[in-house]
Amino acid sequence: MKTISLPSRPDTATLAHLTDCARALVDRQFHQMGYPFDQEVNLRDYYRWLAETGLADVTLINVGDPYKTEWDMLNTDEFERRVIDFLADSFGFNGSHWGFVTNGGTDGNMHGIYFGRKALAARSPLPPILYVSEEAHYSVKKLGDVQNIETRIIAAQPAGPMDIADFRRQLEPGRPALVAIAIGGTFKGAIDDQAGIAAVLAEIRPPAVYRHLDVALFGGYLPWLEDAEARRILQAEVQHFDSLAVSGHKFLAMNEPAGAFLCRKAVLDDLNAIEVPYLNGAIPTISCSRSGFDPLKLYWRVMTTGAEGFRAQAAHILAMTRLLQRKLADHQVPNWVNPWSNTVCFRRPAPEIVHRYCMACNDCRHFGPLAHVVVMQYFTPELVEQLAGDIAAHQ
Repeated sequence: MKTISLPSRPDTATLAHLTDCARALVDRQFHQMGYPFDQEVNLRDYYRWLAETGLADVTLINVGDPYKTEWDMLNTDEFERRVIDFLADSFGFNGSHWGFVTNGGTDGNMHGIYFGRKALAARSPLPPILYVSEEAHYSVKKLGDVQNIETRIIAAQPAGPMDIADFRRQLEPGRPALVAIAIGGTFKGAIDDQAGIAAVLAEIRPPAVYRHLDVALFGGYLPWLEDAEARRILQAEVQHFDSLAVSGHKFLAMNEPAGAFLCRKAVLDDLNAIEVPYLNGAIPTISCSRSGFDPLKLYWRVMTTGAEGFRAQAAHILAMTRLLQRKLADHQVPNWVNPWSNTVCFRRPAPEIVHRYCMACNDCRHFGPLAHVVVMQYFTPELVEQLAGDIAAHQ
């Protein structure tokens, strides 16, 4: 009950309009196929628990380092740490990590570029150059501009991964290199070649190097695949990357933007984090106040899914991806999928099908007008059959 008496619900007309809009959104729940969201978020019991415990009426804010030990504000630092530690273990950081729950993939990439710039500044007086593939997420290019870093856009191969030969041509030997690596390009779902990038860096030898991985979608499921080669892609001690950003609202099935940023613990040594006495320590994050509920939801997801659940979901989405490929081929619809990807690309169908399934579209200079479908946990054989038939009937 509020100190000032206020209604707990809007007026009847407003509530009716909201309800109509909610029903329309739910009706389209399983037709959002161009974007990598799991539409079976399974959080009803979480929200019931929030109401039952009273937390639904409490403000929860996390600030700065979730690994701080003294902080009296109502917070969920403990569960933020548990989420980060769980993810760090899946990424093979071997205990030497730091991180926090972000408000989404762009926030994670912002911190990757910021931490990278600060780490490189500690190793070289020269300004760094940000290298990123043309097929990487647009946020990386935007963030290079926001942080006023010279950015070089590297060409991509037709199927989407970074063109290593063009990276070699553009890599500046006299300047620090901040390399943004796409583990799952936005449209074609391609994985940049980390071994090829590492070989070029070893050959050209810039004075300092920082590697940030954008693993928004793929970071959710690659660590849980049976294929050992796939798992190696995101093993920090194997690939020697410095940081990564993973989305929570993709494979990890949050129902609103969230994510996590993780880095090697040693990266913090070069950060010169600002000390804030009334917050009892240094604030390494760009964002100040953050949601205290996102860590709770992510922890709820981790504890209700578990390693076995994530493994089963990862296997399921790739099985449904292969099934969609076969069904499209049966209907004589050419398509392709990059290695370990759940993104199926094909010639763009008629606008009504694009709209019906909320497909993402692009005009590709190599293949012409394309559309893609991102196969997620909610896909079933029946849904795949229906989708393939509708695409084929409207090519």
